[in-house]
Amino acid sequence: MIEHRPAAESVPVLRALEPPPEQPVDVRKYANALRRSRLLIAAIVVTLTGLVLVLSLILPKTYSAKATILLDESPEITASADAERRLATIQTLLTTRGVLATAARRLPGESADTLTGKIHAAVDPAANIIRIRASAASPRDAARIANAVANAFLARQRSFELRRVQAARARLVDAMARLRGTPGSRGEIALIRERLSELSVSEANAGSELQLAEAAEAPATADSPRPFRNALFAFVAALFIAVLAALGRERIAPRLGGARELEELTGLPVLTEIQLGRGGLAGQGSVERESYDALAGVIGMQLPPGRQHILFITSAFADEAKEKVTAGLGRALAQAGETTLVVDADLRRPTLEQLFGMEPAPGLAEILAAARNGDADAAGGMITEPPASASGRRAAGSLAVLGAGNASGGPLSAEALEIFFDELSRSAFTYVVIQGPPMLSPADSRLWIQRVDGVIVVSRPDRLAPGDVLKARERLERVGGHVLGHVVVDG
Repeated sequence: MIEHRPAAESVPVLRALEPPPEQPVDVRKYANALRRSRLLIAAIVVTLTGLVLVLSLILPKTYSAKATILLDESPEITASADAERRLATIQTLLTTRGVLATAARRLPGESADTLTGKIHAAVDPAANIIRIRASAASPRDAARIANAVANAFLARQRSFELRRVQAARARLVDAMARLRGTPGSRGEIALIRERLSELSVSEANAGSELQLAEAAEAPATADSPRPFRNALFAFVAALFIAVLAALGRERIAPRLGGARELEELTGLPVLTEIQLGRGGLAGQGSVERESYDALAGVIGMQLPPGRQHILFITSAFADEAKEKVTAGLGRALAQAGETTLVVDADLRRPTLEQLFGMEPAPGLAEILAAARNGDADAAGGMITEPPASASGRRAAGSLAVLGAGNASGGPLSAEALEIFFDELSRSAFTYVVIQGPPMLSPADSRLWIQRVDGVIVVSRPDRLAPGDVLKARERLERVGGHVLGHVVVDG
């Protein structure tokens, strides 16, 4: 059966494939890569530049001196020979073994072999100039060698011209002797005598077309090495190598480009960016304190008012300054009028006691141990009466710190945590800020995250690979905690 296609049905039209649009160059990505590798770049540049500078200072110095020979072209020479060819011939003859051997006889300790590597001849066809450059370990020796080679060459050229003229004279004299007494030879003899007169002039001026225009003088500075010039070239080359190394490092082990890329990768907002100061809480500058105040304000707007809030501060790895963010946020909440408790739940790497300048005392580990043993009263008593408090309280709020205590390293008990959180709920604290273990560490953050009101992830983009961020996000999604967002730190 034949299938009839409707006339209105259009026939598919083949279209040429269009190339995909070019992706714009992300200048910010490369700039961030260079910023993250600034220490590597500085190390490469300083090391290579310093090495070249030191080598340039300790290597033996070489001095160069130049003697200049001028080729004075007579009309006869100009008409009969190409000037450039003559200059090239002179350049070649200057460094022949005969010239160097003649010069070596005037230079004690030198020979034709030793002078071969010390002499270089160059020509300037536009000015009919030949420059003889000599290199030596001292300025005086360089000048002596250049002048000796120049004088030896001029002497050999003068001697060669004299021999050539004398040979021509001898041939003419012999020809004239043979013509004497020959009938009709008077005209030829007259021509020979005229030519002999010309040869007399040539003999008197033999070698005069080559003159020593400028004798070599001892140079004031060394020709090589030149420390500062070499250091400058080394700096440029080292900077180029360092930039390539930084970009190659970024390609092999990529890192996040900043807060914007972190947001795009995780789908979580960046609550604030904090430029950390040096030292502990006492080293906080006004900008850093304002960042913590802003973070406290953002959290206050995201969480419902009128009840206790428990926050869990974590990070992908241990060295991302989550302890500083925990302490700074706790102090900002206390100064905003909240009764705040800061808890160090990173039992493997406790840091809050040292950050607040506290002496070691019973803390979270002892509370969990008491709760594990069923002693809820002891656990609750340790919470309501904190072992230490931070200085700088305001009348409207207070800040208490519960350190990690003497952690035994045992497994975390869900029952013990349940008792701990029950006691927290009965306490007078309006905010509890808990520093937890890193998400990608062996410690189990799951039991903590399931019981808190909000999770804040502290991140250093310049230390995080995209794969690590995705792993941390997957763990958070698997636990199902309420993630408020990221705090990006730098410094």
